[in-house]
Amino acid sequence: MERSKLSALNRRAAAVMHRFRDAEDGALIALSLYLFVGMLVVTGVAIEIMRHEDRRVQIQGTADRAALAAADLGQTLSPADVARDYFAKSGLEGLSVTPVVEQGQFGEWRTVAINVRETYPTFLAQFAGLNEMTVNAQSRAIESIGNVEISLVLDISGSMNDKVYVNGALKGTRISLLRSAAVQFVDTMFQNVQPPGAPAGRLGISVVPYNQQVVLGTGLASRFNISSDHTQNTCVDFFTAADFSTPAVTPTQPLQRSMYGASFDYRQWGFSTPSTWSTSGSSILNCPENSMAAILPFANNQSVLTNKINALTAGGDTAIDMGAKWGLALLDPAAQPVVDGLIAAGQVSGNLSERPYAYGDQNTMKVLVLMTDGQNTRTYSTKPEFRSGESGLISTSSATNMSTSYLYYYDPSRSNPYYKFSDGKWYAENKVTGTKYPITYQTLWNTQKYTLQYALNTFLGKPFNNASTLYNQMAEQAEFGGKDTNLEAVCDAAKHRDRNVVIFSLAVDAPSAGQTVLRNCATAPAYFWSVTAAELDAAFAGIASAINSLRLTN
Repeated sequence: MERSKLSALNRRAAAVMHRFRDAEDGALIALSLYLFVGMLVVTGVAIEIMRHEDRRVQIQGTADRAALAAADLGQTLSPADVARDYFAKSGLEGLSVTPVVEQGQFGEWRTVAINVRETYPTFLAQFAGLNEMTVNAQSRAIESIGNVEISLVLDISGSMNDKVYVNGALKGTRISLLRSAAVQFVDTMFQNVQPPGAPAGRLGISVVPYNQQVVLGTGLASRFNISSDHTQNTCVDFFTAADFSTPAVTPTQPLQRSMYGASFDYRQWGFSTPSTWSTSGSSILNCPENSMAAILPFANNQSVLTNKINALTAGGDTAIDMGAKWGLALLDPAAQPVVDGLIAAGQVSGNLSERPYAYGDQNTMKVLVLMTDGQNTRTYSTKPEFRSGESGLISTSSATNMSTSYLYYYDPSRSNPYYKFSDGKWYAENKVTGTKYPITYQTLWNTQKYTLQYALNTFLGKPFNNASTLYNQMAEQAEFGGKDTNLEAVCDAAKHRDRNVVIFSLAVDAPSAGQTVLRNCATAPAYFWSVTAAELDAAFAGIASAINSLRLTN
């Protein structure tokens, strides 16, 4: 009986164990506990990674900004203090920041390096054995001035003599206000680029005054291959589209010297009396040659530049395209032999050797500052084929005597080929006695110093009464829209990515046409300034500040 009871108990216990073994109720609870712990660990690690990245971005961004601000040559505070202040202002004052600052003896360059390392405890990631994480940030900024080459192209046309009033009070003339503003611009550029005590040669400035032409001056002109049909001036004729397709003017390319005197179209512009056409005394000379108007090339002496600018006076028409052409030519590396020659002659400092540097030089910035108070008007000259050779005039006295008592015009196509100026009649050859001396164009232009209009209206156009027709055949003319096209072409060539000349343009009390062409010439709309003459100081200061901001950095 006892054994029977025990057997039944065993059977019941075995059945219970089988039921327990086969039961599935509550099996997910244990698995869920394991999964929950695992998810908690993974989520904790993910959150810590996100915290780490957020912290890294914050610290790295602050380090970058701090390094750039501390390296700025324009700020006068301690670079290390500036860097640390950036971290404090960003809520990171608890970090240990030790900027490493290196700079040039004369403040011409500065390097700031910042290394930051932060270790902080984790929270949920500790379940995975990750008790702390580390953020590393490094930043380095360099600002260096490098070399700056500037062509300062200044309008000295007659309208620059106009008086300027502010609130009814006379402030000066445009030219006087220009002188003051340009001198201050030069002072600022020396302060920024070549401060006292710094190595010379970092800054080179050419001053290019212009009206209807650009006077090179004897020193600069001697370095180019300019025609020798006369020697009365040092201007060069640029009239074709090819002349403005490139900024370069090489020292070996043939250049046509501008015609002496005035080739101005007096008839077209309402001057009807021959006395106005004069000889060499015209106020509308093709090239108003004088030392004041001549280019000052490649200068890096502040006093020399100041004296040049302060000597500028105004007169004549406006040829912005001619000013821009020569300003850009003096920034083009094709002018390097010119600079070498001027250095050898003692006319340019040896500190500017190898200038202008090649386009694309990573340590050189080329800048054109182009200023006008008007718009393109006129440039005139005489075509090369009428510069030399026989003019058709004959004298029975000498090859240079222009007295009408001895003067004839010879036309071999006529039966009576000799026109006598003293009576206005044509004569056969046998009626002209004495030696016949041909008068050359050189005699008209060089010896007698006649203007084209004077020679045409007094002599060459008399026999057939065709002075106007002859003028159109003999004169070189560029006016208004044609000059606008020239200016746009040479500016576009200079701004091309292969050259990247930075062009600032400044229209002072200029009409809409002048503003348009200068705006188109500028590197970008922000590089164009339209101001009144009273605002010249501020405009030039703004350009100087912009140049400083654009100086080369790494």
